Order: sequence, then structure tokens, then C-alpha cells
Amino acid sequence: MPEWIDIWYQPALGALHVLGLAWFGASLWTDAPKLRRIGLVWLLATGALLFAVNADRVFASTAFRVKLALLIPAVLVTKPRWLVWTLWAAVVFASRGIAYF
Repeated sequence: MPEWIDIWYQPALGALHVLGLAWFGASLWTDAPKLRRIGLVWLLATGALLFAVNADRVFASTAFRVKLALLIPAVLVTKPRWLVWTLWAAVVFASRGIAYF
């Protein structure tokens, strides 16, 4: 694998993951189910790739386990809107904690 790929694949995946989050969040505002499904698939695919890059370190993180525990209801709950947004905000905050905890 070329050195530049080895250096840039994780930040590039992270950027794609954040773009998916923006896409998914926009679909929640517009109440567009098809866009929401595409955004969710994008998030899960890029998230799985990010996990695969550092599986040992990430799985050992308590924040990652909290994120997964929050992710299940976040995906399944559709109403009320405030609960959906609260769950997704908690998923994002837990995700940020993976780097530190």
C-alpha cells in the first residue's frame, strides 16, 4: 500500500463519516425517509470501516460501548422528534469520547 494511503485513509474515512452524519441530520429536518435510509447506510458503512481500522483500541473504549447502546434506540425510534434528536446528539457525544476514553 502506498505511504500516502496509509497516512490519509483514516482521516478521509472520518470526513466521509461526518458527511454522512450531516446528510442524515438534514434528512431528519426535512422528514425525507429515502434520504434518511441512504444517510444511515452511509453512516453504518463508514463507521464499520473506521471500526475495522482500530478494532482492538475502539472496542476496549467505554465510550464506544455507550455509543452502541445509544445507537440501537436512535435507529429504531422515529417519534417524538425531540427524543430522536436527543438520542442522535448523545450518539455524537459518545463518538467523540472514543478518542479520549
